Parts: sequence; structure tokens; C-alpha cells
Amino acid sequence: MATAKRTRRPSPVSVPRTDAFDAALATVMRIGMTKADAVRLAVEFLASGLESAWSVGAVPDATMPHRMRVTVQRQDVPQPVDQRV
Repeated sequence: MATAKRTRRPSPVSVPRTDAFDAALATVMRIGMTKADAVRLAVEFLASGLESAWSVGAVPDATMPHRMRVTVQRQDVPQPVDQRV
């Protein structure tokens, strides 16, 4: 019977915190995630944008674009019912 191979979990990443970082983190956390999940999402989000820019040849591989933008599809939020009589 073979035993499952254990994978080594990577060590946590530490970053210096600034007021700007804390403000940005608080913004991401407003959608209800933990600090770790917010940082993980931010890194994955940036990586996805970079991979996309490189794959279409917008910038040379392994270079940072001067600008990146996000396109957001509008989400209509139902308005509360008017309770006035």
C-alpha cells in the first residue's frame, strides 16, 4: 500500500507594512476576506495581468508595463423598496 507523498508547505511571506499598504489591504478586505486571502488574491490578480500582457506581446516578457487597467462589468444592485406610504 503506497502512502501519500507529503508536500512541504511554503513558509509565510513577510512584507513591510506602510500606511499605504494597510489602506490598500483594508480596501480589499471590505469584500469580506481575511488578510491572508486578500494578499493571495492581490498577488494572483497582478500575476494574471502580467501573464496576459506578456502573452499578447504588449510588453516584453518579465517586464513591468508602464500602465495596467482593469475593466469592470457593471453589476446592478437592487434598490431598497420605498417604504413611504
